[in-house]
Amino acid sequence: MSDYTTWHRWWAIWFALSFGSFLGVELYGLLTDPKRTLSAAIWSWEKFQPGQSIGAWTFFHLIFIGLLLLVDIWLLGHFGWGWWR
Repeated sequence: MSDYTTWHRWWAIWFALSFGSFLGVELYGLLTDPKRTLSAAIWSWEKFQPGQSIGAWTFFHLIFIGLLLLVDIWLLGHFGWGWWR
């Protein structure tokens, strides 16, 4: 088996496990109690309340959102438009 095929299998397995484990838990939370979702956990850690302004965001939340935006931009550019190949 070539190194090329090995890496393709590795990424397919990684994606399936990562996406599947997140989606399974997130869907379960959404269907049973929205307080069990990832976003509810983040907001609970930050001690946010619904309707609270952006001005109340902490440094951790700003860093988290910034890193999430960077990952989203990278994935969209890399997978969607073929940049950085």
